[in-house]
Amino acid sequence: MKMNKPKRKKNGFTLVELLVGSVIMLTIILMTLALYSRSNRLSVDQQQLSDVQHEIRFAMYYISRDIKNAGAGLPEQFTGYFLQGVNNDPAQVSGNPDQPGYRFQTDRVTIFGNTDPLRLFIQSYNPGTGIVQLEATQLSLYPYNANSYPTDTLGYVNRLILILPNPELNTQNGELGQITNVDFATSQISFTSLNVPLPNNLQPGGDTSNYNNGTVNFVELKTYWLDINGSYTGLTAGQNGYLGVPGVLYLSRYNTQIGGFEHMALAQGVEDFQVQYHGDLDHDQNLDDNNGDGLVNYIDYQNWDENNWTDNPALVSGIRSLRIWVLGKTEKAFTSVGGTTPSQMRYVFGKPLLADSPAGYEADKHRRFLLQSTVSVRNMSLGIYNIGR
Repeated sequence: MKMNKPKRKKNGFTLVELLVGSVIMLTIILMTLALYSRSNRLSVDQQQLSDVQHEIRFAMYYISRDIKNAGAGLPEQFTGYFLQGVNNDPAQVSGNPDQPGYRFQTDRVTIFGNTDPLRLFIQSYNPGTGIVQLEATQLSLYPYNANSYPTDTLGYVNRLILILPNPELNTQNGELGQITNVDFATSQISFTSLNVPLPNNLQPGGDTSNYNNGTVNFVELKTYWLDINGSYTGLTAGQNGYLGVPGVLYLSRYNTQIGGFEHMALAQGVEDFQVQYHGDLDHDQNLDDNNGDGLVNYIDYQNWDENNWTDNPALVSGIRSLRIWVLGKTEKAFTSVGGTTPSQMRYVFGKPLLADSPAGYEADKHRRFLLQSTVSVRNMSLGIYNIGR
């Protein structure tokens, strides 16, 4: 009897099975790509924010350090010239003031200090002559025994000096100069006077007799300021360190080697820089209660008032601390934030109100990082002051 062999079923997938499998695989791939894209956007955004935070912290460190050292090595009687603030820097006005990002102006602060301990007493000096006679043996008290600088780090020549009259006479003059020669045998210093505006209108000159027992000090003249638009008045991109890029916080320092100010970029991506002051401006040995609420706290900090301070350094000498804001902003908007920014995030993705600098128009999805510090000015607090009521 002949037996029929069972028919074998052919291996393979039906068209429907292929279509279903392809759809499933494509869905998985698309989901993986979407997850990767989302993760990549988050990573890029967080890297932007991390870069801004690093820049702002770096800048705040140097600003706080120099403010603490304002007036270091200089006579107490000249504390009115250790600091100069400018509220709403007039050189920042550019373009349409109603354009977002240009409708506010930043502050600037200039610091006089002497981080290198040199204080030579004057025997005689006639303002304008460029030669100052020191008391005998003054130069031998310091290790700066070389007549060259910066070839020799302990030299004198080309150093920046401030010549001040006898502090006991309460005269308010001062002359900034660059050393050209030091004669150790005769104890004379020759220098070139520098025509540089000094803090709070400190002027050269005065009577010759006022300089008996005056002082010669190494000095540093520094200014912290923010370039909003990249076209700061009077500066040219590519010269003396100026970048010509918006949002750069600078430290400008007088450099005797170039005969002018060099501009060192401390931080990029900075949107605002504000400075306020607090102290004992009425010199009653109590910190000022500016808002009259019986308490002395952060609310009592005030904006600079340089228009009233220029000819009244006695007010500036009452400053005891500065309140500093540095606001960073990411270069690009956050791509990981879609749709309309939530209203509760307006202080994260929009410019906040700082001092008298207005808030931004809208949340532009650029992430902000704000660092605020209150810094005591050690060298303007030489007496013992209370810190509250």
